[in-house]
Amino acid sequence: PDVIVPHSRPRSMQSTGECRWGIMGCGLISSDFCHALERTQGAKVAAVAARSLSKAQEFASKHKIPQAFGSYEELAAFDGVDVVYVGTIHPSHYECARLLLSHGKNVLCEKPMSMNEAETAALVALAKAQGVFLMEGMWTRFFPAVVEALELIKAQRIGDLVEVIADFGFASKVSAQSRLYNLDLGGGGLLDIGIYVLASAAFVWGPEPSDVRAMGWLEPTGADSCGVIGLKYGPTAAAPSQPRIASLTYSMRTATREWTVYQGTKGKISLWPTHCPVELHLEVDGEEPQVRHFPLEEPASFNFSNSRGFVYEATRVQELLRAGQTECPEWPLSTSVGIARLLDTIRAQIGVVYPRHDGLIFRARALFNSWPLASKWVGAMALLFALALSRSRRSA
Repeated sequence: PDVIVPHSRPRSMQSTGECRWGIMGCGLISSDFCHALERTQGAKVAAVAARSLSKAQEFASKHKIPQAFGSYEELAAFDGVDVVYVGTIHPSHYECARLLLSHGKNVLCEKPMSMNEAETAALVALAKAQGVFLMEGMWTRFFPAVVEALELIKAQRIGDLVEVIADFGFASKVSAQSRLYNLDLGGGGLLDIGIYVLASAAFVWGPEPSDVRAMGWLEPTGADSCGVIGLKYGPTAAAPSQPRIASLTYSMRTATREWTVYQGTKGKISLWPTHCPVELHLEVDGEEPQVRHFPLEEPASFNFSNSRGFVYEATRVQELLRAGQTECPEWPLSTSVGIARLLDTIRAQIGVVYPRHDGLIFRARALFNSWPLASKWVGAMALLFALALSRSRRSA
């Protein structure tokens, strides 16, 4: 059970006040987030924590952070921060976020929020019980290109939206030592980058399609390196006969073009690149195509492309904290739970199991889905026979 530390309700930050950030985890993504905070108005990094004091001190020296802790518990108990960014590897997201929430801390947790729906739902329930802010770090949603695209779609500039097409892929070497392919470290393409293409559809239609079909390629480590996902969304009251489908792909074995395309009845909107777009292409039937650029400064200090875009996400979090909000309307907690449920569904179809996080029921689902069709029929009949036999014995 969670140990809940009594605390006063988090104060609403003053509109002109400085937002004091804590950083949990000292990896490359946390480094990029700190560099982005240096460029975020009203932000100050006040503390950092790692599992070893020397690593935290090294990170603090690099980023000029005044306080370094050699344990996550120390940061959770520290009163000198307004919000904590969790930038650890995702198998530890749940424990880290739970620790912080239990101590009454506001939390921005990198995506995915956790390894499965049960963990995500537990974090959401804890945040609501504590009355603190919690948000999954889906930074893509706050890029100006995405914001404008969603406004154009809402304004019907491309007519009724019919299809979302998105891809995200990069080339990597398959290795059991690599975080990308090690299940104990959260390896697998779906949770690492597939979540971005799912978000592209969720931005417009939400995280709960009526039908999900997925195929993936499992490496010898058990991690998925690439996959294809088809989503079908049910009809709406306003357009009961209008189709709504999403065609999504991800890969860690090859670099893809990384485009997201919103295809409507009167045109289309294309965003590049999918996970951190800086270009928007608008093509409306009967009009000249338009290209809009949203350039980002790319200093050598950043480890990943367009990481300066973390400024958009951090700025929005600070706005919400100053307003006393406990979740983000653009990416609400219900969406995070829905995305986690969708990831579980896809993992079960592909056959990706995380032994340290998934229970017996999920493992049975994944095993069943991995069988050929004929074997599934045999397995289903055997299960029905076993249930019938058990009932007959009880009645006897």
